Amino acid sequence: MSYELKDEKETGVKIFNLQSSIFNSFGFTLIELLISMTIGLIVLGSIFSSFTTQKKAFATQEMITEMEQNLRFAMEFITRDLRNAGYNPNIEAPLLMGTSVGIVPGTDSTVTTNITANSIRMLSDLNDDGDTADDNETVRYFLNGTDLRRNNNPMVQYITGLTFTYYNSSGATITVPITTAGATDLSNIRLIDVSITARTSREDPNYTSGGLDITGTDADGMCRTRTLTARIRTRNIGLRQTY
Repeated sequence: MSYELKDEKETGVKIFNLQSSIFNSFGFTLIELLISMTIGLIVLGSIFSSFTTQKKAFATQEMITEMEQNLRFAMEFITRDLRNAGYNPNIEAPLLMGTSVGIVPGTDSTVTTNITANSIRMLSDLNDDGDTADDNETVRYFLNGTDLRRNNNPMVQYITGLTFTYYNSSGATITVPITTAGATDLSNIRLIDVSITARTSREDPNYTSGGLDITGTDADGMCRTRTLTARIRTRNIGLRQTY
């Protein structure tokens, strides 16, 4: 771009126009700046909203994963112990009063555990030494609040339901509770249905129906729940009724 200068007055006008042209070529007006800032804020808001949503979804999924791991972990231990119940390779050293029954009510460390819909006690001679006093040979399961306990040790948390259903060889349900060690029904147990229900550690604000409300206020959401069930065969009970 070129400019023709004719006199001093015109020269001043031309110089002013030249400066204005340069300024407009490399800067922003106030309106342009405000528009740019507004667009930037909208973009940042969208990014933040997306990040917040993803963070909440991740936290929820993490709670669900923890809950499901608790269920699988507990069921794995209970299944193993039930399958070992009654194990006794030494026929000269019966587990209890001359019988091979491995599911037996009894008292351990001043705690009495009966065979009920919500508790169980199992015996096995895993090391073949003629008794059930060693580690993992006398096992009890019960709920203490929302803690599932194996013997008296907390196993997993946030368990809201533990149910045992006992069946004989004909598939008929065996009536519980059984409080006597010599009860005939103990040696007739062949199958046990185990049901465990767990909840998430915290309530989910986006889950407002069908869950477990632990705060008493539905508006803040509910805990998600899962139930895991298994039918377990007591493979050592009934193999040999008396030794």
